Amino acid sequence: MAQAGAGALTTHYRNLQKEWKVTSSETYRRLVVPNGNASTPFHRWFHLKEAYSSQLFAQLVADSGFKTKDPLRVFDPYSGSGTTLLSALDFSADKNIPSDVRGVERNPFLWELSNAKVLGRISGREAAKSFQVALESVEKIFRDLRNSPLQVPEQATLRNEAYFPRENVEDLIAIRLAIDACSEGLTRSLLRVCVAASVEACGRLRRDGRALRFVPNRQPRTAWSAFSERAAAVLQDMEVSEPLEGSGTVILGDGREGSRGTGEYDWIVFSPPYPNNIDYTEVYKTEAWVLGCYESPDDMKAQRQLTVRSHPSIRFNQGYSYLSTDVSEEVDAVIDPIIAAIPDDRYRSGRIEVVKGYADDMFRTLKSCRRSIAPKGHLVFIVGNSAHGAGDDSFIIAADVVMGALAELVGWRVAELRVARELIRRNADSEFLRESVVVLEPV
Repeated sequence: MAQAGAGALTTHYRNLQKEWKVTSSETYRRLVVPNGNASTPFHRWFHLKEAYSSQLFAQLVADSGFKTKDPLRVFDPYSGSGTTLLSALDFSADKNIPSDVRGVERNPFLWELSNAKVLGRISGREAAKSFQVALESVEKIFRDLRNSPLQVPEQATLRNEAYFPRENVEDLIAIRLAIDACSEGLTRSLLRVCVAASVEACGRLRRDGRALRFVPNRQPRTAWSAFSERAAAVLQDMEVSEPLEGSGTVILGDGREGSRGTGEYDWIVFSPPYPNNIDYTEVYKTEAWVLGCYESPDDMKAQRQLTVRSHPSIRFNQGYSYLSTDVSEEVDAVIDPIIAAIPDDRYRSGRIEVVKGYADDMFRTLKSCRRSIAPKGHLVFIVGNSAHGAGDDSFIIAADVVMGALAELVGWRVAELRVARELIRRNADSEFLRESVVVLEPV
């Protein structure tokens, strides 16, 4: 992109945020990444690279001056690994008040992960006994199944023996089949989470944010040893946890539609997919296939079509809901300067689709959340901006500014934009290349 174009886009973003309180926060710098999660009970069950810290929610409440209510009601439309909801449960337990936490997640594997964490945290040691009994049955059935050949899922990555030894894939499938045969309800979900959390260790691939990377020198673990280790951690966390007073669930559905509940939430906290070319269906496909979430490549393709339009990896539905609203011109005014900055090359049409699709999806999300917030509630979103292209053809999608501007069109006020950290990209340099925590209040 020519310097005049880069300057025009920077000016556009500055104008959009000029009335907002924009601050830099060292405190939030360590909270927008999964700092401490690997050693925190329940949060440690699965490493989601894109998660934020389990300490973030408590910090948000402390900084807001919010007076805790009975019950504390929290919603997350993009539940992911369940960090917001788990943190809210921990917070309410510390304050000795009941809570009602609700979430939505579109990815079938992440949905089961977050829902199992939430229900496991609420049940605590009451769920530990049935988990331990079922685990013993799983081992027996697994040993029997190993004596018979098993069908490896119809998925190229799992069938590539350079990535996953065939025996490991067969054993992972055998463990999952054993779980499905001898357990149900929460116990079944908890055990299935343990299988999913074992997949990466059983192969030579690692999640590297944007993709799965081949690590040829890695020595894969056996499936049963990896599974047993995960199951031991899950059991330990539940055995030492008192059951909580409260309720919670995560629905498999579309976060853009908001909550199915009729109540008003004190806090809505979420981190949507960033507009940075990452296809999370692809990144977490091996776990989903091992769990049996997809039976064919067409199933996975259908799942990709249901997700937020944050990347150009596939061609999404081109419908834009904002066009039928009375603020369509205002939305266009937010995104048109970004579209104008996109270089005229072979990627232009896909990038335009990302800008318009992402804006429309976030517009829908913020609008639906506005209907669910309590009069004095707070909405906080955590989002990173992204650089696209290279050199003179680079441009920034400032998701924090775009979402803040869209929020103001559907009944929110931007109370504060906290810049948590600057992002370093090899071929781009901009004051808007950052990750932010944006606080909204209803008006």
